[in-house]
Amino acid sequence: RKALRELALDPVYKERRVILAAASSSEEPSYSRACLGGIEVLPGLTLRDMIQYDQIGRTGKLTSRKTTHFTLLHEESGVPYNEMLFFDDCNWGDHCADVTRSVGVVSQRTPHGMRLSEFHTGLTKYDAEARKRLGG
Repeated sequence: RKALRELALDPVYKERRVILAAASSSEEPSYSRACLGGIEVLPGLTLRDMIQYDQIGRTGKLTSRKTTHFTLLHEESGVPYNEMLFFDDCNWGDHCADVTRSVGVVSQRTPHGMRLSEFHTGLTKYDAEARKRLGG
């Protein structure tokens, strides 16, 4: 939860207008949404409270490929793909490589769950890509 606490408490994320979203290929979307509401980041603040957009499940336009989730997140939020950073803990496939290759989202695998070091590695990768994009 250290990364989530950092997101909640460090004013730099608010200044940069960081938006949190969830992309899950869960076969039990209602359960997954309930879990988001059960993860307390700070007293009185849950992960569900921090997330502005979510695409959870494998029905309708959503499939087991996270690219379908990101297409809808992009449409809903208006955030360009190359301004997104994706963390994924999947151990049976590489959603990160798929999403990066397909739509250009910067991604970071978190095979043991989100650890603070992986969060910072993802931020460093995102920063490097943003610098390239901006010519610096």
